[in-house]
Amino acid sequence: MELRPLSIGELLDRTFSYYRSNFWLFVGIVAAPQVAMVAVSLFIQSLRLASPPSTPVKDPAEILARFPGIMARIGITVMMVMLAFIIIYSLVQGAIAFAISEIHLGRVTTISTAFRSLSGKTWRLFDTVISIALRVVGIYLLMIFALVLVVAIPATLSVGDRPNPVMIIFLVVFVILGMLAVLMLAPVLMMRYSLAVPALVLENLTARQAIKRSVNLAKGNIWKIFLIFLLMYLIAAVVVSVFQGPFVVATIVIAARHTTPPLWLQILSTISGGIGGALSGPLLAIALTLLYFDARVRKEGFDLQLMMASLRTETAGAGTPGMEPQPVTPPPAASEP
Repeated sequence: MELRPLSIGELLDRTFSYYRSNFWLFVGIVAAPQVAMVAVSLFIQSLRLASPPSTPVKDPAEILARFPGIMARIGITVMMVMLAFIIIYSLVQGAIAFAISEIHLGRVTTISTAFRSLSGKTWRLFDTVISIALRVVGIYLLMIFALVLVVAIPATLSVGDRPNPVMIIFLVVFVILGMLAVLMLAPVLMMRYSLAVPALVLENLTARQAIKRSVNLAKGNIWKIFLIFLLMYLIAAVVVSVFQGPFVVATIVIAARHTTPPLWLQILSTISGGIGGALSGPLLAIALTLLYFDARVRKEGFDLQLMMASLRTETAGAGTPGMEPQPVTPPPAASEP
């Protein structure tokens, strides 16, 4: 298929067209690692259900004594889920980027071929996504640190036995403005780095080069990327809700009656959520890969089909005696923020 600059409507149309015409390929790519994500969720639930039920605590001193252990368990759970998500996102986005490049060239690819194309790039993929996650999460950590300071400062700036009202007003305004800044900055960082995985897979870059490449390609496309993220997340939320919603409602109803939801209900809820994620997950990855192609067509003005054919020849010829690969050198990338 000919590559040319696409409007947002054309990009969405091509995304859904590719998804429909290659439904089992894309769903299969997402479903394979999604099984691992469901397994992690079930494992976490089994640990929680296997732990002895805790008795209600009313003594504030005992609550404070248990607080570090509770926070440690929450932290470990969050880290396990985040690690599983990073691995899944890296593999899915990379495999779909390769699959889209093959479809553009009119070649037939399979699920196994898409994942085999990531051979030698897996650790760089993990490095890229982890680096992006740390940068985005770091913004929220700074906000939490600032909130801790805000809570601590009024105690040291009191007038007699009463807090200084001027300082209270100042700190409230500071917190509101800080939260608004964080809520705006973190999504902007995500959008600037959203093309890093396709760049790494299709140009065989390092993690640092891929992030710089994404920043360069995302310039002038932030609003388009934002609309893609917003629409695809809404679609994913609706699809997951359709599959998982009935089980979540049943769990809430049972919990409202002060009864522990049965294990089978929680298992079904987790599995149904995984099915919904497998069906809706490919859309964002397809759209971001097409955005990567669109940005290169607009910014670099050369035929991407020839570029991808050259990359394909390089990959095939790397292990063939007498064939010298022709590397494709991307233009200088923007400085990393």
